[in-house]
Amino acid sequence: MKVIDIRDPGAIDRAVHAVHEAPIVVQLPTVFVLLGAPTSRGASQLDRTKSRLAGKNYGTAIGALEHFLAQARPDELPREFRGAAPFGAMTGTFIRLRFRDRRFDSSAIRAGTHQGVLLDGVHRALFRSIEASFADFMPDPLWGGANYGAPLCTSCNESGHPEGSIVAEDRALAFARSRGLGLMLTGPRAEGELGSYPILGFERDRVRVHREGPGLAAFKNRIPERLGSW
Repeated sequence: MKVIDIRDPGAIDRAVHAVHEAPIVVQLPTVFVLLGAPTSRGASQLDRTKSRLAGKNYGTAIGALEHFLAQARPDELPREFRGAAPFGAMTGTFIRLRFRDRRFDSSAIRAGTHQGVLLDGVHRALFRSIEASFADFMPDPLWGGANYGAPLCTSCNESGHPEGSIVAEDRALAFARSRGLGLMLTGPRAEGELGSYPILGFERDRVRVHREGPGLAAFKNRIPERLGSW
């Protein structure tokens, strides 16, 4: 197990190479996550790493926001959230949108919807680099024939673990070693509330809170009152 700081020279290049072979652990500001390749193989690797329970789906770590939004159905977005600019105010959340027909399901899509976490800074640079490295990969059933290359992203823990998401480095390292993973990127830690990011589902006429998390109250205040369904 190699542990390096995400800000070290060459760290992002090393992570890009590693994620093509196996999941990696990454410290985000509020929580440790696993990143995997955006393919059926990558999903299967994460399944084994997490001992994934049935009925769970993987999100992604958004690299190019415009690529994420290009997968969505524009007619099912609120009029206030059409284009990248308004979604930029949601940095620090998982954004859930409709990607496919309601009848489509996969390890990354549930009833046609998919969610991606939007961050900035060095983490966004990592996600962009991984996405770019998958730009030319073959069509994969995971995405229903319309490929999307951002890395799969999920909490760094055993699926359904009663203690929830891992926010402490020693626990993340112990988990990674117990699963035989080869790389962990550490990085800056947020001050204040820690834990998994909130999940906001954007629909034509409302925004739903699918999971609470750090900073949720501030994000609610950035959403027009007519859309708040909480």
